[in-house]
Amino acid sequence: MARPTLVLLVPGDSLTGLLTESGLTSYGYEVILAQRPDEALDHLRSNRRIKVLVVDADLPNGFGLARFARAADPKIHVIYTLRTPSKIRESELVQGAPCLRAPYHPHQLVGVIGGLLRRPSGEDGETNAA
Repeated sequence: MARPTLVLLVPGDSLTGLLTESGLTSYGYEVILAQRPDEALDHLRSNRRIKVLVVDADLPNGFGLARFARAADPKIHVIYTLRTPSKIRESELVQGAPCLRAPYHPHQLVGVIGGLLRRPSGEDGETNAA
């Protein structure tokens, strides 16, 4: 049996993290919940199974974490969550990474992850999701 897709989740707050982790797990994903970008960085360095990084771009160094992840593994899928996706500059995003407006429901995130897993990493595409 194939292992479930491993998602590294870096939420903006602990409640969002717990709710999102629970939701993703119920949809069959394996989730590592990191409370801070520096904790996520440690996971990215030590765990090559991570296929998807979901990071709150409103966190300090959220964009930097995504750039590090993509530089370390060009195949990793990145999803940004943030309150105002329309206010970020395209140059801040890693290529092909969608933005999901917070607050969001886990089923919305599952839809975005599913869309990314059906296409190659870094492929140009829509940068704003629901």
